[in-house]
Amino acid sequence: MSYVLWALLAMACYSFAVPFMKLAMQDLPAFTVMPIAVVTLAAGATTVAAFFGEWSLPAVTSRPVACALVAGVCLVGAVVGYFRALSTGPVSVVVPIFGMFLVGGALLGIVVLGESITARKILGMAFGSVAIVLIAS
Repeated sequence: MSYVLWALLAMACYSFAVPFMKLAMQDLPAFTVMPIAVVTLAAGATTVAAFFGEWSLPAVTSRPVACALVAGVCLVGAVVGYFRALSTGPVSVVVPIFGMFLVGGALLGIVVLGESITARKILGMAFGSVAIVLIAS
C-alpha cells in the first residue's frame, strides 16, 4: 500500500477517533480515557507490526532507539495536551489548533531533515495555516 493510502487511512481513523474521545470524556476524566486509548494503540501497533513482519527488538543503545524514545516523549506531551484540551474545549476549536502540527511537522521536515522546499509546499503550509485559523476562530 502506498504512503498516500496509509496517510488517508490515518486521516480517516483519526477523524473518527476524535468524536469517540470526546464522547468518552463526557463520563470519564481525560486522564482515564487517555491510558485506555494509549494501551489500545500500543497493542494494536504491536499487532500490526508483527503482522507485517516489522517487529524487532533492536539494541537499546542504538541511535534509532534514542530517536524513538524522544519521539515517545514528544507524543506524551502531544497526547496529554490534546486529551486535556478536548475534555475542556469544543472539538471544532481544539482539533484545528492541534492540526497545526501539520504545518509544524512540514517545517521541521524542511529545516531539520533537509527535505526539499518548493513554492507549492510554502503555499500549502500558508493555506493550511489560514484554514486552521479560520476554523478555530
